[in-house]
Amino acid sequence: MLNIHIDDPGLEASIRETYGDDTRALARAFAEFLSQERIKEDIRVSIEQLDAGEGVPLSQAIQEISAKYE
Repeated sequence: MLNIHIDDPGLEASIRETYGDDTRALARAFAEFLSQERIKEDIRVSIEQLDAGEGVPLSQAIQEISAKYE
């Protein structure tokens, strides 16, 4: 189990207001946030690769993305 300490009173108040004591909902929201951050990073890397001329065929890209996020 991972525990996270929050030193920002405003952020803590916002979290408590939104999720109350529902730690499961908070954990789901945090997991979704992390997933979105990974996707954003993958998109950033992909754009850099395209700019560098390192593109791949669309069918290959879709196959690789599907495998990564399924």
